[in-house]
Amino acid sequence: MRRLSSFVVWIIIGCVFSLAHGANLTLDLMDSHEFYQLIPRQGPLAEQFTTVVNSPPSPIRTSQKRAARIALILFGDTNSIENQSLLIAFRKRMRELAIDYRLDTYVLPSDQSSDLSSYFKLADTQPDYIVMTRLGFVQRRFAERFLKSGKSKIILYDFATPFVHWMNHPPLMYIGFDQQKATKMLASYLERQLPTDAKISALVLPTSYLGHLRCDLFLDEMIKYKHHVKQVKVVADDTVRAFEATRALLKDNPPDFIFSCSQNISNGVVAAIQDQGNLNSNTQTNSWELSSHGIKGFENRIVKAGILFMRDDLAIAVAEAIKLDLEGKNMPNLYVANSTLISAELDSESLRLMQHQAYHYSVELWQK
Repeated sequence: MRRLSSFVVWIIIGCVFSLAHGANLTLDLMDSHEFYQLIPRQGPLAEQFTTVVNSPPSPIRTSQKRAARIALILFGDTNSIENQSLLIAFRKRMRELAIDYRLDTYVLPSDQSSDLSSYFKLADTQPDYIVMTRLGFVQRRFAERFLKSGKSKIILYDFATPFVHWMNHPPLMYIGFDQQKATKMLASYLERQLPTDAKISALVLPTSYLGHLRCDLFLDEMIKYKHHVKQVKVVADDTVRAFEATRALLKDNPPDFIFSCSQNISNGVVAAIQDQGNLNSNTQTNSWELSSHGIKGFENRIVKAGILFMRDDLAIAVAEAIKLDLEGKNMPNLYVANSTLISAELDSESLRLMQHQAYHYSVELWQK
């Protein structure tokens, strides 16, 4: 009980500290360029690892004494397309790599819940690997406990921005996308496509990791390109909230373009525009993925442009990182997967081919 109580106090103190200083979180982050400059040997290792991820699977060469114990922390609905896509791609790659493993899945609420029971349970099991698919206040403090003890190896999924304060005890690997590069690609395309006098609004996230790397950066890029963003509304990462906010924007003098800072927001914006019918058919937005619903958005020109992330490559990278660690081979601490710009100028067949490329292990989920 004493150990558990101290853990509770430690987590709570860490959360209070993080909440008080949440706005300064980004001061503790590095982009991939800064990381590779600081540790030059990481660059070649990352290139080699990228080749491994993009190559056909090669079965593990090390004889395992026991099954690797892996804990996967998911958030929200286990049956969501995003979570199911991760599970399908990861299991398939692990099977192809012939790795003997046991996977325990922990599903936590999407919000910043104060219920720490799942973290305590996970801490007691002490798995070989912990794959974290979100890194909020609680998750960061929880991860630091293991980074310092070395009892379980941490893999951060969909997070490719290393922490400065973790340099002396880094996770096994950061795996994610360059959100800054993706946002700049999108902003550059819109700068060329939108008229100078276009009426632009933005639905942005509250202060957060993505709020900084996407929302703040996009607004800065628009200022640089001398495109005036008329209205900026802060909304939760929630489709319903985005729907309601968009309906308000569309009532009087609707904008030509509404910037969506997340896919949930984009879904809400698209739904609201569709709900208005032909009255506001000229209003467009952007996306951050390419589901079947998203393809329809491009086809009917509600979605003007978007970023397509090679999502299945993240799950493949998790499996390959575990394999390299089991084999005792050199590996990078950072893997940045590819992303590309897509636009409404592409035909439906091209969009579906790109979707298949991004979800080549789990594409059937997105085609339902």
